[in-house]
Amino acid sequence: MFGLSGSLDRLYLSDLFEWLHLTRATGRLLLSTGPVTRSFDVIGGKVAFVSSSRAAERFASWLLRKRLAPRHVLLSALATSQTRGESFTVAIERDGGLTRETLTEAAESLATALVSRLLHEERVNFRFDPDWPVTAQLHVNLDLDFSKLIMQAAYTADTRPPKREPALPALDALDERAMEGLFWRILEHLEGEVVELPAVAVAHRTFVAVGEVLHRWVTIGPPLLPISPGDVQRVNACMESEREVTLEDSPTVVWDLLCLVNSLDAPGFSRAASAHEAWVMAGSNAAEIVRLVLESPRWRRPDGGEVDVTLRCAALARSAAGRCLAGEVGLPEDVAATAGALPVVLLELVATALASAQLPTTAMQRAALRELLPIVGRTAGTAAGFPEVLLAALTGTPPEHPGARVAALAAAAAGDVGMAGGEQVLERDAAVPLDRAMEAAREAATRAAAGEG
Repeated sequence: MFGLSGSLDRLYLSDLFEWLHLTRATGRLLLSTGPVTRSFDVIGGKVAFVSSSRAAERFASWLLRKRLAPRHVLLSALATSQTRGESFTVAIERDGGLTRETLTEAAESLATALVSRLLHEERVNFRFDPDWPVTAQLHVNLDLDFSKLIMQAAYTADTRPPKREPALPALDALDERAMEGLFWRILEHLEGEVVELPAVAVAHRTFVAVGEVLHRWVTIGPPLLPISPGDVQRVNACMESEREVTLEDSPTVVWDLLCLVNSLDAPGFSRAASAHEAWVMAGSNAAEIVRLVLESPRWRRPDGGEVDVTLRCAALARSAAGRCLAGEVGLPEDVAATAGALPVVLLELVATALASAQLPTTAMQRAALRELLPIVGRTAGTAAGFPEVLLAALTGTPPEHPGARVAALAAAAAGDVGMAGGEQVLERDAAVPLDRAMEAAREAATRAAAGEG
């Protein structure tokens, strides 16, 4: 069996499904629309399971939406799955007392909803990967005919249209076609740069490969990040003293906790926008979830270095600046601090990923970083179910949003204006009396960085 990729109109989605059925294909089908990718695991030409890179469309969120299990039980099963490598359906069947029949019925209704939503899209990018290990951890097998699925979805789309998600800004995605287009756009705008053809070929291949790694990261579950040895030590000390984890302990652990609690995204349930809110939402599970992450070899980095120290200083400086600027942008202090710090966590990820891409010039490296940051911010934030304020902070859009403003202003106060658009924010806010707040933010950022240095 060979792979297949391309782009198609929604009217031809059934033809793709029919081809997979007739060829008795086995593998994973990825259907991407903007920052959202829906995944269909296929065995012998039938749908075995489904998932999505949008938190609200994943199975755990679907069970919460259907009120089939309490939120704290789902959160515990999700954390166990992500840290111990256990199938989520195994964990929730064991710990939540759900029967295999209940799980299968819920997964089938999710599959119908995902295809129904795809039928509302104008165009879909697709990729079929026959090498994806779909049977490695398969616990619930829908064994669902594509023809039955498309009929159920069409009926749902016609009679009970799903609620449309809020429109997302026009950012590219991380799928192969999007990364291909992004590479040539970066190359096109490198005015005055002369790059040899062999170097372009190598850069193209490795850049698309980076996109594939990032795409997998946002599609296989909550987009957790590995923790440095220093952060592990600080957070372990925090656990021993029985207090909640803060940004000062580890911005990365805060990112991971936010990812886990917000990945359970369903109507009627709140989402966390700060370190404190994430801890409160995790409730009595909070400490155990953090311990699971710390103890997982999957989410621990083997070593640290000077870069870790530099980025930690930058994150804490922006966090301190954000607290000082909270009143000016109309956000609670803890939310403003989180919005200020998380872009640095994302910067570390993207910069590390791009380090493996053999981009031949410094200008190309900077352009790639500048272009990728908001795209990864949007896709990762969508996958994590982050609230709007954190999405705005990670992407800088819309620029007038309090989240985007405080992130940019905190960057300016911390001394790295060019990285996050702080100059534009300061210019736009020239008529607003920000001088006193910015001065306090600069002093707080300097103290925070000096304390770490």
